[in-house]
Amino acid sequence: MINSILAGIVIASTLLFGSVEVWSSSAVLALVYAAGLFWVIRGEYHGAQMPKNIRPLFLVAVTFCAYIILQVVPLPSTVIGLISPETARTREFYSITPLHFMTLSFDPYKTINEILRIAAFFIVFFISSVAFTDRDKLFGMLVVLMLFGFCLAVFAIVQKATWNEKIYWFRELTAGGSPFGPFVNRNHFAGFIGMLIPLGLGYTLTREKREKKILFGFLTVVTAVSLFFSLSRGGIISFFAGIALFSLLILLTKIQKKKIWTIIFFLIALTAYLLYLGMDPVIERFYKTDISKEQRIIVWATTLGACKDFWLTGTGLGTYIDIFPLYSPSDVQSIFDHAHNDYLEFMLETGAVGTALLLSFVAILAYSSVKDNFQGTRGMMKISLISSVFTMLVHSVFDFNLHILSNMLLFAIVLGMLSALSSPAEGKYPRRYARTSKKHPERETLPGPDNGRETEDWEKEQKK
Repeated sequence: MINSILAGIVIASTLLFGSVEVWSSSAVLALVYAAGLFWVIRGEYHGAQMPKNIRPLFLVAVTFCAYIILQVVPLPSTVIGLISPETARTREFYSITPLHFMTLSFDPYKTINEILRIAAFFIVFFISSVAFTDRDKLFGMLVVLMLFGFCLAVFAIVQKATWNEKIYWFRELTAGGSPFGPFVNRNHFAGFIGMLIPLGLGYTLTREKREKKILFGFLTVVTAVSLFFSLSRGGIISFFAGIALFSLLILLTKIQKKKIWTIIFFLIALTAYLLYLGMDPVIERFYKTDISKEQRIIVWATTLGACKDFWLTGTGLGTYIDIFPLYSPSDVQSIFDHAHNDYLEFMLETGAVGTALLLSFVAILAYSSVKDNFQGTRGMMKISLISSVFTMLVHSVFDFNLHILSNMLLFAIVLGMLSALSSPAEGKYPRRYARTSKKHPERETLPGPDNGRETEDWEKEQKK
């Protein structure tokens, strides 16, 4: 039940133009909070049976939310002057009357909105972390995401071929943009699709029947084709980064090195499709890129300079658009509401405290993900999830995908799946792999009627 709700939330948030407008983001956030309430009432988190690897993550998440709330709490100006002198000086400079109380956030209203989004991210993450310890739910969600990604890719390509300056052929762009699919910005489409490609590739590699391998491989290839035709440079670069890590992990973890040929065939099929449909727009997109004229570089340097002034507590989550004009050089004519680099923007808005909490969350999740072996179906899925996360992390260097609600929620689900696969022995997922092969103890076997089949097929492949 809960996985169907999560799938519905991701699909709805994507189709509603990525949930970048107030009405759509409000509706999606309401759905997320309703799902969280339903999850708690139904007791699907199994009371105190929360996996041990999730508990420290929960503590960090609560601490981070409390810290962001602190950014909007009015404090005496003398206190603000001690912990963030530049914040106090700037607030007093632009204030008409003396301020006896002030907040760390330069715009408390925007920070409160960001708190609601961050809380939604953590709700989806923790639901996924617990729900997807069940193998059937995990694979069910993967199939739904793959099918949705394929349909989204086909729609985006068809809409591009029949483009009439309107999304869905009826919604006009009132504020400009470079749309692709249901997204106003093609980079955000690429960010969303980019996370699905490693998942599709990993799921394909775990299928035993050739027919299923071909089917899901085809779906993944078409999905990848749409990413290239979005003409998102950051999306294309992050795609290759994710595939490179995927291949490297397979080689390093020694998971049936023959599977590397499947990745090669995938790339060959992708290249064939691109050559058939025409690579000129993709090549031209990179060829015409002039690094010296990229304002993004100037924005990054400016943001880094602002970070030094608010290094400890930041300027308040969601306040980038309020701070950047104060530091923007004269040769930057555009208004930037985001830094086009999620890391620099996060550092500016949350400071060293928020950055330390983020790094703690990442370190705990990364440790629990890599401490176990990567053998069997479970290992392959972990590799695909890690590659999916890495794809988004690379893309975040060039854009602000994690500020798009649909992409942020999908990222939360992917992280939750990775956390679920890293759950300790008392979780539901390991019990479904209770038996192991005596001859090959590192090979996990499947439950029910499939028990032992994976090990037998693996032994046959080794004999070949």
